[in-house]
Amino acid sequence: MEISNYHLILPRSGREYQVGIENSVIKIKGINETILALNTDHCYSLEATEEEMAILTEAIFAHQKDVSEISINNQNIKREAFYQNPQLWLTEKPVEATESWTDTNGVSHPMRPNHYHGIHYSRYIPSMKKTLRFRTIKESDLETFHQWHNQQRVAFFWELAQSKEELKKYIEDGLNKKHQIPMIVEADGEAVGYFEFYWVREDRLGPYYESRPYDRGFHFLIGNKRYLGKSNTDAITHSALHFIYLDNAKTEFTMAEPRYDNNKVLKYADDTIGWKALKIFDFPHKRAVLLENSRELFFKGARL
Repeated sequence: MEISNYHLILPRSGREYQVGIENSVIKIKGINETILALNTDHCYSLEATEEEMAILTEAIFAHQKDVSEISINNQNIKREAFYQNPQLWLTEKPVEATESWTDTNGVSHPMRPNHYHGIHYSRYIPSMKKTLRFRTIKESDLETFHQWHNQQRVAFFWELAQSKEELKKYIEDGLNKKHQIPMIVEADGEAVGYFEFYWVREDRLGPYYESRPYDRGFHFLIGNKRYLGKSNTDAITHSALHFIYLDNAKTEFTMAEPRYDNNKVLKYADDTIGWKALKIFDFPHKRAVLLENSRELFFKGARL
């Protein structure tokens, strides 16, 4: 394992940890200090809290992509099951005890939760050596949002090369949409890109295929040029999918509808396990490719 040192602030508990990895030894320091010497069998016995064991487990899985299962205190932990537990990465939000349905513009769908304003998801990314966070967009992001959308490469696909006043209204309208939540993705606190996460059933995409009640989708852009490139895009979009599947356990599929001529996105999806192209179709404003990502396939392998 490569040398690595990073600081964690867990969004759920609020506790802070310093994590250090060197010479096949993982050391985490919070209230207590826990040290784990790695071995080839990945069977360990130690005294630690549940949270500390989760941090150690992720340090192993995140830095050793070929490891699919470990054992701590005779408890077997599989990679694909571990990453479906929101404990380390997702902010705890109120959950309705029962499922209620409603109708929007003649479309029947489950009641969606109220918008949460703040950090939704946080995860340290070894390949970037930074912590990615998804948070709800704020009015103070307008200057950055305006700069991004007035870059030619962004405007070509988003068609939002507008004034600050127009983009302010766009943000406000997005925050008022019940089926959508607009977010900024940050790397160590630096704004990197913009995401719109949405429930497909009530979205413009819903009528174009047999949408399921908990299908979700997202639009995104990387506005900060320093973070362009396949490696960073992989880390950011994988984290976005991870957030979606943790945010609601009933979401089995994530959809996307890039322009049919957005070759970079289509090539990326074609090279990434879990995505498949279903069809080409026409919106009133663009010709698009319908892409589908499966929860089952996403959690298999070593993409996180």
